[in-house]
Amino acid sequence: MRILKSAAVVLGLALVALPAAAAIKAMTLTELMGITTDVVHGKILSSTTFRLDYPFEGAVWTKLSVEGDSMRTLAPVKTDVVFLGSHEAADRFTVSEMPTLQDSRVGNEAVIFFYKDPQMQGDSRNVVFALDSIYRVETAFGSPVVVGKGEGFAFPENIKLDDARVAVRAAHLELAKKAGK
Repeated sequence: MRILKSAAVVLGLALVALPAAAAIKAMTLTELMGITTDVVHGKILSSTTFRLDYPFEGAVWTKLSVEGDSMRTLAPVKTDVVFLGSHEAADRFTVSEMPTLQDSRVGNEAVIFFYKDPQMQGDSRNVVFALDSIYRVETAFGSPVVVGKGEGFAFPENIKLDDARVAVRAAHLELAKKAGK
């Protein structure tokens, strides 16, 4: 009996020690920009939720209306972006990888990465990937600062908004050069 218990403990510890199969992929700024359509610096004007049976039945999405400028092209942008999940208690649908409420709150200034999903139904096909796609902008010492999210994110540390613009533009030009554009 003692051997059986010991074997169960060893097996349990071995299972816990295995790396998790599902994880968020760490991405540099250039990698994130390589899979997104645009990066917008702007203000979140409104937030609503809606149900859509995509990518599975009963899914709830959050739609943010955003106005600002493209950090890739410098053009003015007024668009809606969506992400899977909701911060609304009544929706009862949260996703661990969705952007935080603190980052996606109405009235916030933010830097938002999104891509156009041709399979997305409805009026907004601009999809925000996950928590690594919305970065809150705060004022620190009189300057706007993009709040970093730690190692493995496009902005791992806090960075001045002007420096973030330069980094995004440089990454955009690097990607365009690699693509031959």
